[in-house]
Amino acid sequence: MVCYHCGLKVPPDAPIRDENREFCCAGCLGAWRLIQGLGLEDYYLKREISATGVRPEERDPQALEPFDDPEYQSRLVAEVDGGREVCLLLDGIHCAACVWLNEQMLRRLPGVSEVWINFATHRARVRWNPQQTRLSEIIGQVRAIGYRAEPYDPSLGEQGRSRRDRDLLARLGVAGFGAANVMFIAVALYAGYFQGMDLEAKNFFHWVSLILATPVILYSGGLFVRGAWQGLRLGRLTMDLPIALGAWVTYVYSVVVTLRGSGEVYFDSVSMFLFVLLTGRFLESVARGKAAGAMERLLNLVPRHALVLRDGEPVSVPVREVRVGERVLVKPGERVPVDGVIESGMTSVDEAMLTGEGLPVSRGAGERLVGGTQNLDGSVVLLVERVGEETALARILRLVETAQAERPAIQGVADRVAGRFVGIVLVLAAVTLGYWLWRDPSRALENSVAVLIITCPCALGLGAPAAMVVAMGAAARMGILLKNGETVERLERVTRVVMDKTGVLTTGLPRVERLVPVPGVEERALLTLAARVEQHSEHPVGRAIVREYLARGWGEPGAAENARNVPGLGMEAWVDGARVRVGRGAFALEGAAPELSCPADADKACSWSACVRDGVLQGWIGLGDALKPRAREVVTALRELGLPVMVLSGDRQAVVEQVGRDTGVDRVVSDLLPEGKERIIAELRASGAVTAMVGDGVNDAPALARADVALVVANATDLAVASADVILLNRELDAVVKVFLLARRTLQIIRQNYRFSLFYNLLAIPLAMAGWVSPIVAAISMPLSSLVVVGNALRLRKP
Repeated sequence: MVCYHCGLKVPPDAPIRDENREFCCAGCLGAWRLIQGLGLEDYYLKREISATGVRPEERDPQALEPFDDPEYQSRLVAEVDGGREVCLLLDGIHCAACVWLNEQMLRRLPGVSEVWINFATHRARVRWNPQQTRLSEIIGQVRAIGYRAEPYDPSLGEQGRSRRDRDLLARLGVAGFGAANVMFIAVALYAGYFQGMDLEAKNFFHWVSLILATPVILYSGGLFVRGAWQGLRLGRLTMDLPIALGAWVTYVYSVVVTLRGSGEVYFDSVSMFLFVLLTGRFLESVARGKAAGAMERLLNLVPRHALVLRDGEPVSVPVREVRVGERVLVKPGERVPVDGVIESGMTSVDEAMLTGEGLPVSRGAGERLVGGTQNLDGSVVLLVERVGEETALARILRLVETAQAERPAIQGVADRVAGRFVGIVLVLAAVTLGYWLWRDPSRALENSVAVLIITCPCALGLGAPAAMVVAMGAAARMGILLKNGETVERLERVTRVVMDKTGVLTTGLPRVERLVPVPGVEERALLTLAARVEQHSEHPVGRAIVREYLARGWGEPGAAENARNVPGLGMEAWVDGARVRVGRGAFALEGAAPELSCPADADKACSWSACVRDGVLQGWIGLGDALKPRAREVVTALRELGLPVMVLSGDRQAVVEQVGRDTGVDRVVSDLLPEGKERIIAELRASGAVTAMVGDGVNDAPALARADVALVVANATDLAVASADVILLNRELDAVVKVFLLARRTLQIIRQNYRFSLFYNLLAIPLAMAGWVSPIVAAISMPLSSLVVVGNALRLRKP
């Protein structure tokens, strides 16, 4: 059982019971009886539920057992190496100290191996061993310290944020109403201070101000008191502590003055700075929502329902109830609900949300579709392969969440400073109070409260996370997936870019580059004859020949009979009663001397296939790997960024050198096996170069693993490439330049945020200690500093 008042575990050997409720200590029992004696039980419960969304009895482990239901976990929990992983939505996180507190509490649980908490999105990703710890225990551990935690459901994510914003607005409304009315009374008191006022009238205004300010301090200010108490209860100083302390010291002092009937009150200051602080917190929440919303909006593209074929009839069911192996009907204009393979039908699909490519792609039987993409013009039946947390889109989001939550090294110093900041603030406030009690007691309270309020480590704590969240969202929109925050730092330090040729600089697909017919044979006749044979081939060379024929608009190539494939050599078929062979020269010519020698001696950049009819050579077809569009422009752009470009390839020297000349790279190395590529990367690093390797994730794995930063050009189904730091879902080469520009801008923004935060605190603290800043000005300045940091990070959204 857990304590009904504070939520901590009740000692099993000595529980304290009262009216079927259990408490952990006499202090909690006494506090609860005091609440009952004052008739505030209903108010207390409503405040508990409003602040955390959890009733005290819901902290009981039995109330959390539904989270362990396998059916429930199948939708929201992912199976990973070494256990399970869940994304939790945390309510009540509002400073870096809250993040630290939750991380430490979760890491105390047996079996919990990794915890990442993203301050900017209020989401935690927890990895644990289900044999040692249950999900209900993880959630209960968070709820026990006063925060609300539940598995993050993308369909409910917006609702959770709306609930938090509504709670903030309610507190803000009470604070605004109280502050406005107390300020009206303060105007009269200020006038009376200068022009004189009857003592009875003055005391009357004090009592009215007390009545108006009390709901503000109890309800609106309760948010800060709760955060401060949660931290103190676990031995952690949070940023809410100086705020709560400053507010309550000022309020209690003003109450004492009101009861005595002499002196000046500061109810206006209390009400106004709580109103300003809540306004800043609300605006900060809205700004964080905008910064973190890109990934959430991406998941929301997946429809809520799918048409599942059952007994041959389409039945609309919630997507979360679709199972692997079922068949789903996707109509024109609908979004694909799950990952699967097309069983029947053909269509065009808009995959821009996933790859960033604007042009639709054709998809037919046997090809895969990814959930969230847009079906444009044909109905298809999809065999479901992945659902829930196993879909490609969910895995992308999981990688992004992990990348956003991981702290880059540049944030380490800031976190250490922020962690000690509150203690320093309390010491400085005490010094200020002591000094002004000696110098001018009438100003001591106001100046010490100003020190408590104006100092803020939140801007320091938000400097890197806010920029990282926005950068991840901007990268995703460009079809770029960054696997962790440290990658951004390493990308900025890169001094040399190494690229594979095939699939990176070139399309990776053969293309007809030259047609060399023998005298008396036209190019059209040569290509038509070869296409009639190769239309029966599945080999990339055969497909390239057919594509070239169709691209010239000559109609269908015509029929061929008895076609057969000779593995590794070529194709043979009968065309109009003649035997035709297309493939390697020795195979096609059957050892006979050709009338026209192979052009390979003159053009080594192409691979050559012979076309022979009844033993008579018809001509040679040269095939090459075409450069990707804008390959030369991308290489030029990288060199302008100060990044020399080198090409490593296993292809022939002549081919690689030709690609080097066409693109303008600095150096090429050919005829390399995978271990040769890895060796060259190691040599570059040994010479002091910070190396980024761009590969296709197939035969480049050793070199990618050896490089400082590994960039993989991949489809959405290739996300399991273990060596990749950056996955380029958009196969356009421009993404390589964009990721370097984004990394440099992100680090620039982070450094700007840190410089601003340090400058703000170094300037604000001495001014407040010197008595040049009032509590109201301090209350305006503190949240404004955080808003400046978040606003600066949001500039990364613009390309």
